[in-house]
Amino acid sequence: MNYSVKDVLSLPIMKEAALVTGEKSITARVTESIAVIEIPVEDFVRENELILSTGIGCGSNPSLFLSFVGEVYSAGAAALAIAVGRHVQEIPEDVIQFANEKNFPLIELPWEIRFSDIIKTVLEEIHQWQKDELQKTDQIQRKLLQYFLENKTIYDALNFLGKKFSAHAFIIKQDSDFTLTSSPEKLTGSRHFYFEHSSPAVLYNENGSLVQLTPIQLTNWETGMFVLESEAPASLPISWTILNQAVSALNLWLQKEQSKLDNALKEKEELIQQLIKNERHSKSELETAAASLEIDIALPYVCIIGHQETDGFDRVPNPLSRKVENLLYSCADKLKKKIICAFTRDKLIIFLEASREEANRSAHQFLDEFEPKIKAIENAEFSWGIGENHAGTYSFHTSYKDALIALEIGRNHKGSGTRSTYANTGVFRMLSVLAKDSNAAEMMHKTIGAIAAYDKERGLDLLHTLASYLQNQGNVSQTSRILSLHRQSLLYRLNKIEALSGRSLGNPDDLFLLQLCLKLWTIRFEAI
Repeated sequence: MNYSVKDVLSLPIMKEAALVTGEKSITARVTESIAVIEIPVEDFVRENELILSTGIGCGSNPSLFLSFVGEVYSAGAAALAIAVGRHVQEIPEDVIQFANEKNFPLIELPWEIRFSDIIKTVLEEIHQWQKDELQKTDQIQRKLLQYFLENKTIYDALNFLGKKFSAHAFIIKQDSDFTLTSSPEKLTGSRHFYFEHSSPAVLYNENGSLVQLTPIQLTNWETGMFVLESEAPASLPISWTILNQAVSALNLWLQKEQSKLDNALKEKEELIQQLIKNERHSKSELETAAASLEIDIALPYVCIIGHQETDGFDRVPNPLSRKVENLLYSCADKLKKKIICAFTRDKLIIFLEASREEANRSAHQFLDEFEPKIKAIENAEFSWGIGENHAGTYSFHTSYKDALIALEIGRNHKGSGTRSTYANTGVFRMLSVLAKDSNAAEMMHKTIGAIAAYDKERGLDLLHTLASYLQNQGNVSQTSRILSLHRQSLLYRLNKIEALSGRSLGNPDDLFLLQLCLKLWTIRFEAI
């Protein structure tokens, strides 16, 4: 417990003092120092300081007296003790009413008690209390360190703290069901109750039990709350010095767990890199490395690669990547599938359990489950590539390559936020090869080079007009509506295209050539 106003009032020198207001708060009001203050208050009062005053200058002015008490209260003083008998004969009713409303302790002191004696006694008591607290803190730290060195669990440590403080000791996280406790049956309050107040804090739950909250670092990126919930209804708060040192000791277990997580993450990333790079390792070596991470690489898998179109992932774990990973596993569990996943800068690499026959369907089912959830949580948008063509057992490298090709082609030709399978990029892969052929390049320039040059010179966008016309299968009315052009304006553009290309839009062979050249042009000059 903390040294409080109640402790001050129990001193022999305060025997003749009278508590006027704030009786309910004297136990919880911490007293860290003591000082004599008269008007003006200004910035001379420190938080948790017991203030002694003669009331000189305001004893005959109730309004000024009320202002003085209000300033002392606002400065965070533990209590205000007024010497009555000379400058102040009695504390005004307005002042008493204000102190009662604020539950602020006002104390009447007989004029005969010297302030110097009170200050000397209180400072000696505070000093002794601090020595005792340091001793208690040292004992608790030593015990917790002993637990840690003996490889006892964090649950043992929490159980020790609970018994030491006659309270239920546990650690929680705000946005999940994560709880560390040796007595789960004792959890009573809602998670919202513990996090709706700024911490550290002293609260009372609906049962009237005292609750103390202290922030604790769970991982490199997550903060939780160490909670002490008293088991006795009239319990007193534990010293923050002791609680902070207890939290520091508990961090030993949390840091050890963080180190395990970091090592496991590194090992998993190394394993995935070995799989996708097809590095020369025997199956038994890979299976042994995977088994240590509880990963079964003997199952059939399909590779799915996601490119985050908003902020990218760092290689170092962060709140988003951890949240995404948990969501990935949750979605896989719902489909009763195993997954292997890792983050590499702006790429999310997923191997989803699926045979080659069901790879395409399983990948889409998985993404249908995952995408709306990640969008709801983080408003994150992904583009996806699926390597279904080489899904199966021990085909990590080829399925990864297919998924990467599908992703890149899909982003270039469909835009961001789309899905592409390796199979539906076949036309673009063929055109990519054709675009590198010198004869095909020469034919492309002869056919639509003049149209592109005219567009650049006049800004008429004839290539876009041609693409829309071809997409709408030569339907003039539909094309004019989509382009928001008058029918005659569209016909003028189409005639211009025929003149510049030397090809007829009514000839099926010429139409095919124009469409092929337009796709080659897009791949060579617009797909970046």
